[in-house]
Amino acid sequence: MNKKSFIGCLIFFGLVAPNLFGQSQDTVLTLVKAKERLLKKNFYLLAAYYEISQAEAQVIQARLWYNPTVIWNQEAYNSAENKYLQARNQFEAQINQTISIAGKHTNTVKLAKINLEINKMQFTDVIRSLLYDLGNNYNNLAALEAKEKLYNAVLASYERLILASRKELQVGEISVTEDLRIKSEYIGVKTQALDNAIQKEQYLSQVRTLLQYPKDSVIRVTQKIPIYNNNLELDSLITRSLFVRPDLKVSNLMREYQEQNLKLQRSLAVPDVSIGYDYDKGGNYTRNYQGLVLQMPFPVFNRNQGSIKEAQYNIKQSQLHRDYLKINITNQVISAFNQYKKNFEGLASYTSEYLGSLKQLNINTNTYFQKRDISLLEFIDYQRIYISTNIQLIELRQQFLNSVNNLNFSVGETVIEY
Repeated sequence: MNKKSFIGCLIFFGLVAPNLFGQSQDTVLTLVKAKERLLKKNFYLLAAYYEISQAEAQVIQARLWYNPTVIWNQEAYNSAENKYLQARNQFEAQINQTISIAGKHTNTVKLAKINLEINKMQFTDVIRSLLYDLGNNYNNLAALEAKEKLYNAVLASYERLILASRKELQVGEISVTEDLRIKSEYIGVKTQALDNAIQKEQYLSQVRTLLQYPKDSVIRVTQKIPIYNNNLELDSLITRSLFVRPDLKVSNLMREYQEQNLKLQRSLAVPDVSIGYDYDKGGNYTRNYQGLVLQMPFPVFNRNQGSIKEAQYNIKQSQLHRDYLKINITNQVISAFNQYKKNFEGLASYTSEYLGSLKQLNINTNTYFQKRDISLLEFIDYQRIYISTNIQLIELRQQFLNSVNNLNFSVGETVIEY
């Protein structure tokens, strides 16, 4: 085969082989890739982004001035001449422009700009919440997949045992009771595996929704345990959270918004002024009359007293909300930090030596039972210990990862990468 033919075969195999033999088995979705997809595909996030555009449009609207008003007045009917709509005899034209005074226009624009900043920060908080939900769903799904592998391995072991016991039952080496006991244990583990599969489908549905995957897509995830960070200090984390948390920034902006709103309401107590030019051809004391128009409501009854009082109360209310949120954030960080430490302490008990011994014990148990060196009850007891211990480990890993996710969420930024 010459060089060109060899290259051609390689190209053909590269194009056709995936269709013939299927796609790559490496379909694991890492949490980093899941987060990237969330920021690009999530419908709720994309919809929330339009709220920023809406707030930007409100700033544009706030900057606009009043439109001028044009008034046209002419003769409708002349009884002396018995004619209609004769503008040549008499008409009046007037143009007025309303002008905001006392800083109403400036305060309105400033209020709209603060509202824009609030929407931007709320969008950031939406991202934080969605990433938190994704992290928990991802960790829970990873734990369920790990349990699924465990159940499949144990069920495969029981299936081999059932197949062997069937032959032994035929020759009378084991009793019917022992055979039923083995099958009963097999059904019990299979029931647990079924319940695990149902839970897995529920979390798969949530992950597909968050990441906008098709309904028939196959998603596999993995538990990746980050290295424990001994350098984290609680006081430092609390300080960081009070500085970076987007919901607290929203609360601070809401206080600023209410203060600016009070300025606006006070400026609204001063009426707008309308200035205009008036031309009257024949309906005034002199023909071709030209006049200056000045119009302004006289603030006798309505001086916007109620709205000003409401704005003052809103400031006090926003201050209370902000103070409460600071206390709540502080306690959230304390709780998340303590959970992070406690979960790691529990996870640290499962050393590699202990897990290796447990795995070897399970292998030896199957071998010993096949040789009848241990009884059926001892075999079942060892199997149950093996299953429960591994499930406890999987759940501890899940809790530890969720505590890492919760710590990042509570602080308001990524403290621990995983």
